[in-house]
Amino acid sequence: MDVRGYVESNAREFIDDLKQWLAIPSISADPDRRGDVRRSAEWLARHLRGAGFPVAEVWDTPSGGLPAVFAEWPAADPAAPTVLVYGHHDVQPVEPLEEWHSPPFEPAERDGLLLGRGASDDKGQVLIHSLGVRACLAATLPTGEGAEAPKRSRATTAPAGPTQRCQPRLAAASTATRAVTSGGSTSRR
Repeated sequence: MDVRGYVESNAREFIDDLKQWLAIPSISADPDRRGDVRRSAEWLARHLRGAGFPVAEVWDTPSGGLPAVFAEWPAADPAAPTVLVYGHHDVQPVEPLEEWHSPPFEPAERDGLLLGRGASDDKGQVLIHSLGVRACLAATLPTGEGAEAPKRSRATTAPAGPTQRCQPRLAAASTATRAVTSGGSTSRR
């Protein structure tokens, strides 16, 4: 199967996974949502392990900060290039609620779009990378060597040989950010 074919045949699963994640109200600016931010981090680490990453961990940050997720998929070839993917798994506050056409944490599909807080910033972008890895592996693994495995693959070091064009070292990091308002301006940390 080629990459496009894999993506098309797994699109529904991808959207359903994203809807699960979007339903977690991981608002980092709201201290009452710290548990949800942790749940978001744990969901992402579990998803990345299911996508085949042999390392996917939730990291606590110093001084009681919000959790980060680190995932790594070492290549069999130590000279392979490293691909780093960075994003954040938290979301911004949803107010004013009256401007939403549907509840922000109840993802809705309308007119070919998936609507919900975090769908475009940044959970959707973070998640698409795992679909890309799975699609690349499905397109390059020889039949009988796990060509179907990337859907929910076993965690192993990427094989050498014919899959080399899809086997850079992969590292992914996703952090929770916090909006800080000071002097009328908003900055993101």
